[in-house]
Amino acid sequence: MVFSFVLQGCASGSYQLTGEKRPAIEADQVTVFKEKPSFDYEVLGTVRSSSENGFSADSRKEKAINELKEQAAKIGANGVIITSVTQSSFRGTGVGLGLSVGSGGFGTGIGSGFALPEAALTGQAIYFPVEKGAVKGDSVKKDTATNHPATSGSASGSN
Repeated sequence: MVFSFVLQGCASGSYQLTGEKRPAIEADQVTVFKEKPSFDYEVLGTVRSSSENGFSADSRKEKAINELKEQAAKIGANGVIITSVTQSSFRGTGVGLGLSVGSGGFGTGIGSGFALPEAALTGQAIYFPVEKGAVKGDSVKKDTATNHPATSGSASGSN
């Protein structure tokens, strides 16, 4: 008997404009914030992403963050404030058994299926002015847990 096991999946995402769309940019120009930055910004919309691709929760989250940045870049946002992170475990399993009888004999079959764990993120796509390669009025440094930029300071943005 031969069993095959294939892990497929990819990140998917979407955006919803609530502000004015700007020219698209590259995803690597999008900064990810875990909280509202302390400088002024313009909210362009809401972005969503999810990923089932990856063996660990961290790798699924990383792929979902990258997709969030892709969606933000499409509408010209150079920042995303993460507002929701959901990590699900295996969402469901199923087993089926079948039996058929006919004039040529009978047959049986068995099958199973499951859904992979998922990371889902939601965020506010924002635009903020960039001066001389630094974020205006705030310092951006890498978050050691996710290796993504994170801001320091209080949460007081303009929406």
